Amino acid sequence: MSMHKLVAGDGYAYLTRQVAAGDAGLEPGASLTAYYETTGNPPGRWCGEGLDALGIEPAHRVRAVDRVTEEAMAAVFRDGHDPITGEPLGRGFQGERPVVGFDLTFTALKSVSVLWGLGDDPTRAAVYAAHRAALDQALAFVEHTVVRTRVGDGGCRQVTTRGMIAAAFDHWDTRAGDPNLHTHVVLANKVQGPDGLWRSLDGKAIYAAAVTVSELYDTLLADELARRLPVGFSRRERGPRRNPAFEVDGIGDDVLALFSARAEQIHDAEVDWTATFAAEHGREPTRIETTRARQHLARVTRPPKVIRPLRDLRADWANRAWALTGMEPVDLAARALAGTYGRALHAHDVGPEVRAAMVAQVVEEVSTRRSIWTTWNLGAAALRASKPLRMASPTERLRLLNDLTVSAEAACVHLDDTRDPDRRRMGESLFTSTELLAAEKTLIDAATTPAHLPRQLGDLASASVRTRVALDTLVGDQRIAAEAILTSPHLLDALVGPAGSGKTTTLAAVAVTWRSTCGPVLGLAPSATAAHTLQRSLGVACDTTAKWLHESVGPGAHTRAATYAQAVEAEASATDVLAIRDARAAQARARSEQDRWRLTPGQLVIIDEASLADTRTLAALVAQASAADARVLLVGDHLQRGSVDAGGAFAMLARRGPTAELTSLWRFTHPWEARASLELRRAHPSVLDTYDAHGALTGGTHDQMLTTALTAWTDARDHGHTAVLQAADNHTVRDLNNAARTAGIRAGTVTRHGVELHDGLTAGVGDRIVTRNNHRHLHTPDGFVRNGTLWDVAAIDPDGSLHVQPAEIGRRRDARATVRLPAAYVADHVELGYATTTARTQGITVDQTHTIAAPGMAREDLYVAMSRGRDLNHTYVITEPAADECLPGTAQPSPSALDVLRGILATSHAELSATETWETYHPNQPPPIPPLHPRGDLSRPSSLQAAPSALASPSRYDVPVIERSWP
Repeated sequence: MSMHKLVAGDGYAYLTRQVAAGDAGLEPGASLTAYYETTGNPPGRWCGEGLDALGIEPAHRVRAVDRVTEEAMAAVFRDGHDPITGEPLGRGFQGERPVVGFDLTFTALKSVSVLWGLGDDPTRAAVYAAHRAALDQALAFVEHTVVRTRVGDGGCRQVTTRGMIAAAFDHWDTRAGDPNLHTHVVLANKVQGPDGLWRSLDGKAIYAAAVTVSELYDTLLADELARRLPVGFSRRERGPRRNPAFEVDGIGDDVLALFSARAEQIHDAEVDWTATFAAEHGREPTRIETTRARQHLARVTRPPKVIRPLRDLRADWANRAWALTGMEPVDLAARALAGTYGRALHAHDVGPEVRAAMVAQVVEEVSTRRSIWTTWNLGAAALRASKPLRMASPTERLRLLNDLTVSAEAACVHLDDTRDPDRRRMGESLFTSTELLAAEKTLIDAATTPAHLPRQLGDLASASVRTRVALDTLVGDQRIAAEAILTSPHLLDALVGPAGSGKTTTLAAVAVTWRSTCGPVLGLAPSATAAHTLQRSLGVACDTTAKWLHESVGPGAHTRAATYAQAVEAEASATDVLAIRDARAAQARARSEQDRWRLTPGQLVIIDEASLADTRTLAALVAQASAADARVLLVGDHLQRGSVDAGGAFAMLARRGPTAELTSLWRFTHPWEARASLELRRAHPSVLDTYDAHGALTGGTHDQMLTTALTAWTDARDHGHTAVLQAADNHTVRDLNNAARTAGIRAGTVTRHGVELHDGLTAGVGDRIVTRNNHRHLHTPDGFVRNGTLWDVAAIDPDGSLHVQPAEIGRRRDARATVRLPAAYVADHVELGYATTTARTQGITVDQTHTIAAPGMAREDLYVAMSRGRDLNHTYVITEPAADECLPGTAQPSPSALDVLRGILATSHAELSATETWETYHPNQPPPIPPLHPRGDLSRPSSLQAAPSALASPSRYDVPVIERSWP
């Protein structure tokens, strides 16, 4: 399920012309009745218990499943009036762009849509009935569990309502004409509270529950379909950090791709246009001509919604399927109907062992992704965990959901149980785990615990000449920070500094000083690229935090422990001198290899970009340092992006203090930009006027901004500047990469034909690509193929493998630097690399940055994006939705670039630590961390006889349940 907010004016136009008319884009004044009669599409229908309050008597009321008329739609969703009496439903819509409703779009699984589109009439009827039944059940859940309103001073209390008012519209296909069974349910922003007064919906509750409702619909659909047809479901992996797809067995990925591939229409159209232009004019088009053409092609290639009856659509789908597979569509659909009707389950059929396993999976999922989670998070995870089970009825499905969610809550620590229940939103209770609280306590304690070092630095004034020389290279706050770190007695210290403050320079001096006086230095970073950069800067061995844990206490250590144990057994059973010698040699090799991954007394472990490291990783490394009598230094900026997993620990340490801090900036060429970046870091809205006054901001449409940013980035590269083209989201990055490739084809520097990559785009010779996975067996002149490294494609093998060279080499082809990326690696881990996300640019320094900004971006992303460039940092602000989301008939002016950026500065994706949240609701009370019984010591293997895993979760502990999760 997806959500779309509808605002007055353009929102109502979107409803009438796009939703009610199946994306047909009716012209003003066109009749919806005529549209339904022409296409055979079903008209919209009313739904919701809130309809009972409309009208004046039973004979003159709107009832569920009644047809939605244009007049009634206008009354409810445009004016906020009763469609029968015309009376206002409470106060009129307030504000400049008031929210009039929410478009909840329930879309069947792609395999279900394909089965519906290709199956015979009985199959189609069964699939459609399953969709309608699952939709009704999901809406009942929404109505009774999600739909709420607010009362009290400032809307401080959330209360139930007398039901929702909604209109549902069934649609058959996508704009591209692919089978896509889905229903738009437009939820009116008018509800009656328990007192009978009309109020607005609690919109935050709708957003908070969206993922859970989406998972519930998918699961109910699978239940309903399995009760009607002999189908089975299974999960299909979609790559790292994505939830697996849940699809019908028997419908292959090739068929799904046929009906879901987003055709590169703009790309192909532009290439064709360029060839035609050159043939007709005898020259290549200018950039101005190309820009105008691209904007035109973006509009004309957006598939118009052709008004086609369902029978015509089905004929088209059948032809396409036959062309791909050579099989009749009914035969393709029959592959999915080869299962059996299994016995559906009741909640009590799910035994305690299975429940315990699912609850463990639920808590593991939510605690891996975040440090704090809500009941909605637990509910969504519970539905994913139980999705393979087919339940006998919606009641049994919801009973199982409730049981699992309540049990998962009981396995967590309730953080805000002291809050007034009347002031807590449904499903938004806050939870964490004792494991995460314990990990955070490890870090808090280490920041005040003395380090037991074999050698102390002592007085810097009397240190060696080499030490003084190393520190003399620093200035002002850098030297003060370095001295504070070097003389600190604590096991754990932190160095905090804004972008461009010289953290790397300071670290280099600290590393030289430490090595000359105290002991060895080890550098770690969250990514291989960052670790490689750190190694070049410090001149010491550096690796990723994940690699270190893997080898020191994870699977790598386990493998060596097994090898060592086998060698010990071999020695014990050996009968000749040679066998004993070989066994002892094997033991020595295992010990020697393990020692490479063991911290030593007096060692300083520097963890760079620590804000990107998750809490478990930091705690495990600190535990290792404590056991080895070593020290840890965390380095980063807590006001930049945080960890993608459960994080917030570095920010917690920075806020608790004390920390060494850098304040002066050295990166920026222009003094005004250095000052402005500090204000941007603190999210002060007034700084946007400064950037605007210096010409650093440009606003416009989606297509205009992508074109303008790409042009500016290309100009920078043509003039020899190191420049970054970036956006916060992958979709925009993909669009930028596609446009950059098209420009390369047009310029003749890139071949049109090539190999399909992981992002669905194509790479030809001359293209810039990026590797997205570490492959330590693919050797390069500077080590191995790393995640985040940029390459230029030099040649393509027939099997799809690529011969690439580091991007820094440019057009100077050095055969010694060429690396062959195997076809399988290319398909799974390579993308176009012209543009990148802001998440991947944190920590780098370039000459210029060109950034696409849009609503939904967080201030941490904006700060990272606008602080990478020395000479120029320019942001291109999209002031309207992307082309696929544009609302027709806009009645209100688009927001300005400054308006969008103010919204971004008001949006933070930073995660609070569990400890800080506990302290908010339990002041002066220690967190509930009972004695843990971990599966192993997180610090290091106990000899080589048993190497515990740093990734294993300790046992979890129950806490009382305050309330049941679902009614």
